[in-house]
Amino acid sequence: MPLAALPLALVLALVLTPLAVRIAWTSGYLDHPEARKLHTSATALLGGAAVFVSALIAWGVAMRVMPHAPADWEAYYLLFGAGVALATGLWDDRFGMRPSVKMLAQAAAGVVLLAGGAIPRLGLPIGVDAAITLVALIGLMNAVNFLDNMNGMVAGLAAIALAGFAWTSMQRGANGIAAAQLALAGACLGFLPHNFPRARIFLGDAGSLFLGYSLGASALLAMNGARPGWGQAGPALVLAYPALDLLFVVVTRVRAGRPVYEGGKDHTNHRVAHVLHSTHVTVPLLWLLAALLCASGLLVLRLNQPAPTLAFCSAWVAALFWGGWRLAAVPVVHRG
Repeated sequence: MPLAALPLALVLALVLTPLAVRIAWTSGYLDHPEARKLHTSATALLGGAAVFVSALIAWGVAMRVMPHAPADWEAYYLLFGAGVALATGLWDDRFGMRPSVKMLAQAAAGVVLLAGGAIPRLGLPIGVDAAITLVALIGLMNAVNFLDNMNGMVAGLAAIALAGFAWTSMQRGANGIAAAQLALAGACLGFLPHNFPRARIFLGDAGSLFLGYSLGASALLAMNGARPGWGQAGPALVLAYPALDLLFVVVTRVRAGRPVYEGGKDHTNHRVAHVLHSTHVTVPLLWLLAALLCASGLLVLRLNQPAPTLAFCSAWVAALFWGGWRLAAVPVVHRG
């Protein structure tokens, strides 16, 4: 059963993450404090590698003990593309990378998935559908990368969404990809005790990029595996919060005349933490938001009817727009 991959990956991540901390300090994979960051001392950066290795081992073991499923190819494309994203982030974390080169590497990871046929049909020529899908995937990778600015934020959100996508995979009999998604979710959960509330290690760009890729790939595969119709909006709803944060940051920085790519403590979660006076409360609160979005998206996908789709999407768009509008008025601390 694919469910075995989750607890196995969780235990592996609990054990392997301290090893990653030691390797990071030995090899120089460290994140040093800056004005735009919340931490005040150098912190290990190889959390993404620990999560990926733990998930990969757990998935391999799960595949050995369960029959091969017809959709196992999906897991190979997801994990190989995730590996490309991880390698990109590892290089960036250690040596730095120009934004244009980084985006090309992200596109290469996306092309791996598109080569497997994970292109939603939008009623346009196949080339246009592929281009839109690639842009959306790169956008989500960067959205998750941007959101990795607070202890536990991305690992918790990713665990919730990946577990939800695994449920949709099992519903359609795709046990191979379900095992991969559950392994990733379990590895994120095993990583969390080392990252939240106090962080001994960060995911780094390597972790946030590969998890962003994994989430986007899972959403695309869920859309492709769903029955045609209104339910295909469900996977997008699952990932609405990272998308909202990216849109929020772009709009507020453009309005303020600041470069979009510049770091800062002006994300939605930073502003929520300013209101609540606590990052330790903010992060679980946003996990709850992610869980509610995930449940709504899965329900939309399952019902596949226009009325619930329009009702849920309209309600969430209105709620998120209102929340963004209120948060835009919250003071922020800019870089420097």
